[in-house]
Amino acid sequence: MSSKSEIRAIFLDADGVLWPDIGSGGILSGQDNSIKNLRLLSPISSKQYLKIVISNQTYAARKKMSYVKFKLFTHAFFKNLIKKDLLDDFAICYHHPKAKNFLLRKNCECRKPFPTLIDSMVRKHSIVPEKSFLIGDRITDIQSGAAAGIKNLFLIVNPRMLEVNENLSDQPLQNTFIPLKELKEFLSAKELQDEN
Repeated sequence: MSSKSEIRAIFLDADGVLWPDIGSGGILSGQDNSIKNLRLLSPISSKQYLKIVISNQTYAARKKMSYVKFKLFTHAFFKNLIKKDLLDDFAICYHHPKAKNFLLRKNCECRKPFPTLIDSMVRKHSIVPEKSFLIGDRITDIQSGAAAGIKNLFLIVNPRMLEVNENLSDQPLQNTFIPLKELKEFLSAKELQDEN
């Protein structure tokens, strides 16, 4: 890193980034893919970047599982990745504006495209957003990163990548496409460039 006081992060969406986006509940079978994909980032990010998951998880909102049970599962899922030293932190929003579970029916500001969860992690870890990265597979991921001041925004190409958020569709986007497996090489090159 160019300065020891600068804390940087790689903010990662979950569905479509850590595991294939098969719709709500993909996390239930996503452990192996998460471990594989986070290991791709480990050699460089463990030294220079925190790895933080920012995700909307609506499985309980859709009444597929009780909120308490799903939240316990989700926390155990990500804490296991932290225990394996593959992840540093995570922030999850469980709400949905049209949730079948009325307790989770809320158009809250923790849901992407709002930057609330990213902002909370930036404050918690004293992260410099301008020197951090965000990787998502939907326009709303990119919008949340842009609103949080993250300059390096990457949209992974998949069938859901062109989802448009009705409320913030006019927000300017930085549409950069990069497969997750190429990020390690990209970051290595960028670090060399920053040092020169």
